[in-house]
Amino acid sequence: MGTQYFGIQQQLNDGIRGLHLNITQGATASDVSLCYPDCNAYNGGSLRDTLTIVKNWLDTNQRDVVTIFLESALLKASPAAVLKAFADSGADKYVLMGKPAAAWPSLESMIGNHTTLVVFSDDAGLVAANPKGYFIPHPNTVLRLDGPFTYGAEWTCGPWNRRYESILVIPHYIVQTATYNGATYNNMPYPFNLGTTNGYQFEFHAITCRGGQSIWINFMEVDYYSEGDVKTPTLKLNALPYPNDNVANFYPQFFDATVEVINCKPYSKIPDDHELTAKEIVDNMLNF
Repeated sequence: MGTQYFGIQQQLNDGIRGLHLNITQGATASDVSLCYPDCNAYNGGSLRDTLTIVKNWLDTNQRDVVTIFLESALLKASPAAVLKAFADSGADKYVLMGKPAAAWPSLESMIGNHTTLVVFSDDAGLVAANPKGYFIPHPNTVLRLDGPFTYGAEWTCGPWNRRYESILVIPHYIVQTATYNGATYNNMPYPFNLGTTNGYQFEFHAITCRGGQSIWINFMEVDYYSEGDVKTPTLKLNALPYPNDNVANFYPQFFDATVEVINCKPYSKIPDDHELTAKEIVDNMLNF
């Protein structure tokens, strides 16, 4: 069972910039498949085909940066086959090579250097077998907060022991135990109540965790992003204008002003020490 209703091309067109891919060994030694939790439950095709879509999209969107999280620690995929998928797809031309020794490069420099594809891997074997440094090790680089969650559980923001991780990922999705093709699996997608999960709870979870952690949010992991409304709070978190809006709408407006001339009638001078009567007060008011 997939965790999104739209394919990779549409996701990228809709503004998704982080892709979580579960990879496993394919039918042959040189193939890598995208499966979750295994290929018996769901087979999303080959890694090479997906990378080809990403590469073609980056060809025509050269000012965008895409991040891929490769998860293979449990299902295991041949490092040689994974490298081959990157090379055969042409996606390797855009990959940022290895974690920077000091600070991360700015988005502008990545765009200028055409290194607009960032790839993290949780598999130490895959990272070690990669001589070109395609894959940035997930541990010690990415702080992934608590999650996923079961329906009705509180959205939490631990762990609180950040050391030197510089990328913050918040899992915001609900899982269930479900049966597919005769087998029972844990941590399967929960495609219900998405208007709430991907609505105000998304914004609440993001703001709460941002307030509790000392680094900015880089990614929110969401199932079925097309349901509910995750776009509006994402724009707010990035201080960006809403669709069909722009910052010019918030500029103050100035108008030419003219001084209004008031024609006043002369009024009689009243001595300062004179105590006015009610009639005199009314008469002087009517003189204006």
